[in-house]
Amino acid sequence: MATEGTERTGLVAEGENFTLDGKPVQILSGAIHYFRVPREYWRDRMLKLKACGLNTLETYVCWNLHEPEKGKFDFTGMLDIAAYLREAANLGLWVIFRPGPYICAEWDYGGLPSWLLRDPNMQVRTTYQPYMEAVERFFDALLPIVKPFQYKEGGPIIAMQVENEYGSYARDDKYLTAVKQAIQKRGIEELLLTSDGGQIERLERGCIPGVLMTANFNFNPKKQLGALKKLQPNRPQMVMEFWSGWFDHWGRDHHKLHVEKFEQLLGDILRFPSSVNFYMFHGGTNFGFMNGANYINGYKPDVTSYDYDAPLSEAGDPTPKYYKTRELLKTLAMKGAVPSELPEVPPATEKSSYGPFPVEKYITFEDALKVLGEPIKSETVMSMEMLPINNDNGQSYGYILYRHKLSETPAMDSVTLKCDVRDRAQIFVNGKESGMLNWRVGEIAMSGLKENDILDILVENQGRVNFAQTMDGVKKFVLESVAGVNRGDALLDQRKGLVGEVLLNTTPLKTWEIFPLELKPEFQTRLVESPDWQEQTDAAEVPFPAFHLVNFNIPEEPKDTFLDMKKGWGKGVAILNGFNLGRYWHIGPQETLYVPAPFLKKGDNQLLLFEQHIPFKEVVFTDTPRLGKEKEVSCVPL
Repeated sequence: MATEGTERTGLVAEGENFTLDGKPVQILSGAIHYFRVPREYWRDRMLKLKACGLNTLETYVCWNLHEPEKGKFDFTGMLDIAAYLREAANLGLWVIFRPGPYICAEWDYGGLPSWLLRDPNMQVRTTYQPYMEAVERFFDALLPIVKPFQYKEGGPIIAMQVENEYGSYARDDKYLTAVKQAIQKRGIEELLLTSDGGQIERLERGCIPGVLMTANFNFNPKKQLGALKKLQPNRPQMVMEFWSGWFDHWGRDHHKLHVEKFEQLLGDILRFPSSVNFYMFHGGTNFGFMNGANYINGYKPDVTSYDYDAPLSEAGDPTPKYYKTRELLKTLAMKGAVPSELPEVPPATEKSSYGPFPVEKYITFEDALKVLGEPIKSETVMSMEMLPINNDNGQSYGYILYRHKLSETPAMDSVTLKCDVRDRAQIFVNGKESGMLNWRVGEIAMSGLKENDILDILVENQGRVNFAQTMDGVKKFVLESVAGVNRGDALLDQRKGLVGEVLLNTTPLKTWEIFPLELKPEFQTRLVESPDWQEQTDAAEVPFPAFHLVNFNIPEEPKDTFLDMKKGWGKGVAILNGFNLGRYWHIGPQETLYVPAPFLKKGDNQLLLFEQHIPFKEVVFTDTPRLGKEKEVSCVPL
């Protein structure tokens, strides 16, 4: 921070080094996303960042949570950006602020709100007028909150990013300039920057004249930083995203960037020399339905944990990578960038095991539907986003049930059900599961159907794509050009549920009842109060899907813990005291869900489980996370 009486001229990126108020500085930054960390732990994570030798905090902004409905904004609780910035300032940290509007971040739809997709011609990340109008409205709400926290106004923000990795997208050569102007005209005066993969082609596609280019990578720092230096030889170097680990997809292994490789990469960055931002320094958790997905050689949804194999674990505990970072910064950072005496490292949070606790009750899926009220009646199926609910903003997350009553017996005993599923569907006939479909498998053979049979298609939105490369020729992700903008990517095709017609052989099925199952708090309250709960004596006899209720008591002040869903349970969602902890799935790699102590209560607690397949008789909380079989991160570009 500037000393008393010093004029705040801000961060300048000219010459070999950054300067702040005219004095050379090296930016040593770490990413901690406020929306992935309980508010009660913000200070703890920032203190650990500072004790590691870092001087700067970096965060994205999640547009989709801040504007859940068009024109309706939320900056409270875990979304209180002003409180987050104030905490950073109080601790003497600088801040790099990345407001998007698109952030990638392995976050649902890269942070874009789903209601954008109600426009059938929507072209996100372009100068398409309805999209830019939405961006401007969001910035009208966000940036006045942020403006007083600029460094030149006495706050911690020293730099702000314009969009994110646009060189990997580059659909509209006027777009970045439009976003830059939208930021500046709302009073933002600090240094602006862009960030892209370190290849020259991406850096060139994602740059704006006069705006600092920064690079993102986890391989060959000399080559990547060399490309950056070639493009802007008279400006300081900055790694905006040094990928300290990696993220995980369901059904695959848990990624690790082992300490020896991490040490080599970080050492090369600091020796170059370059400023650096650790992505991530502390990953946190994709609570609720907020995990994103990649579309690279197919659709791959991310897991709930965003541990990222970062220097701080998902639970905020220092790892061997943390202490290696501390050591390297002390020895390799620019003189004066790291204090000679660092603060003592705050201790890891205490952990505890609880349980086992028996599952007391269950309510059938059919009885749970009563709580939803009257279904939406429609001649054809429609995607979540197109539903006339939530003040005409559609459904953003969760599940959706499509119900059709057969009006006649099919002419043939064996028929084929065909539909375009986003992303995973369970098929039921008269309440009995008949098979499954997903984004890749869109048809199933069925037999014995007859007039008046009830066909149910329960679809789970497993997370909208946040990063895509169309590489395997799946036609549904390759769209026609609209108004001269290349639409050949998955970001423009993220409507969820069922898209298009449902066919029985070649006959479209008409007349549907649609039940949006969002699992919002008001639904949870009504569900728990339902008179239709039944005693669960034998889990094997419980029909599925179903909701299960666990009431349990913690007699002392709660500690951090992990909900162990590996044994007995199949796939679903865990809601603790009204807070959606996220998804679990027996295919892994993740086996436990992080439960921060602030989400528990001393005394009575309630766990609500929506289990889609295999219920069990009890739940257990363990003091040790299990994130699955480990696999070394491939140090290659996306």
